Amino acid sequence: MRQRQRGFTLIELLVVIAIIAILIALLLPAVQQAREAARRTQCRNNLKQLGLAMHNYLDSFSTFPPGGVHSQVPRNGGSSGHSFGPSFYGLILPYIDLAPLYNSMEWEGESPGYIREGAGSAGDYNQQFVNQMATGVPAFTCPSSALPVRNGAFSPFAHYAGISGAADPATFTESRIFDDGTLGLISGGGMLVANRGIRPRDCTDGTSNTIMIGEQNGRLERLIAGTYSDLAAGGTTHGWLMGLRVTGTPPNLDPGDQESDDRTFNLTTVRYSPNQEPFANQLFPGMGSNVGANNPLMSFHVGGVQILLSDGAVRFLSENVHLESLKQLATRDDGIPLGEF
Repeated sequence: MRQRQRGFTLIELLVVIAIIAILIALLLPAVQQAREAARRTQCRNNLKQLGLAMHNYLDSFSTFPPGGVHSQVPRNGGSSGHSFGPSFYGLILPYIDLAPLYNSMEWEGESPGYIREGAGSAGDYNQQFVNQMATGVPAFTCPSSALPVRNGAFSPFAHYAGISGAADPATFTESRIFDDGTLGLISGGGMLVANRGIRPRDCTDGTSNTIMIGEQNGRLERLIAGTYSDLAAGGTTHGWLMGLRVTGTPPNLDPGDQESDDRTFNLTTVRYSPNQEPFANQLFPGMGSNVGANNPLMSFHVGGVQILLSDGAVRFLSENVHLESLKQLATRDDGIPLGEF
C-alpha cells in the first residue's frame, strides 16, 4: 500500500519564514558594523597616506607644506590684490602618486587653485584636469561619508581639513589670531597655516602631540530641527584645490584690495568640539557653509572623528574629548604636557 507524502503546512511555512526573518534581523546589524569597520579602516588608510605625503614633502623641502598659498597675479585683470593659489592638497600631489596630474596643471598665473575662475586663467586651465577625477581623489575622500563628492561643475571636495591652530583657549595664550569680524577666528598656531611651511623644530610640543589633519565631512543639524548642513572641508562650492588669496600669516593676513576675501579653504581653526551642533553662526560664531573659519571637525563615524598627528600616526578622537585638550592638540607650541586623549 503506497504511503501518502506529507508536505509543509501553512503554519510550518510561516514559522520557518519568521525564523529566517529573525536571523536576518540579528545578522544585519553585524553586517553593517563590519562594513562600517571596513570603511573606517579605509578612512584611516587615507589619513595614513596623507601623513606619508606630508613627510615626503618634508624630506624634499625641509618643511611641511603651507596650509595654502596665494597667487600674486590679481583677479579679473585688476591692478591690485591677489588671486587664489592652491591648498596643501595641490602641493602634495606628487607625493601621493599623482605626479602626472601635478605636472599637467598650471601653477602660475591667475587663480591656479580656483577652477571656476574666468576664461584664460590658470584655474580655468586646471579645470579640465581636476574634472577628469570626477569622483574625487580617493585619498581625500572618506568612504563612510554620505556627502556628494562634488557640487555641480565645481571641484571635488576633500573630506579632511588641515588644522591651522586653535581659538579661545583657556589654559594658554594664543596671540596669532586673525579676526575679520565675519568669517571667524583664523589661527596661525597649528601645523598647516596660511602662506607658511612649518618645520618640525617649530612644533615644540612634539609631533606626536599635535594634530595636522582631521575629518570634516559630516552632517550637522541646524537651528530648525530636521534641517541639516552637509559640509566638506572645501566648502559648498569649492573643492580640494582651493587655497587662499590673502598674503601673510595670522595674525597678519592681508587681503590686499577692497574685496577682502579672507577665507582659507581646506583649513579650520579649532574652536568647538567635534560634531558640535547646532550648525548655527548665531550660537557658534565662525560656523559657515562657505567657508566658516571655525567649522568643527565632524564625520559620519559613530562617536567621533579620525585625526592625523604630525608624526604620521592616525587616531580616533571621541566627540566627547575635553575641548581644551583638543585645542592643545591643535596648537604646536602651547607648552602644556598632554596625556591620553
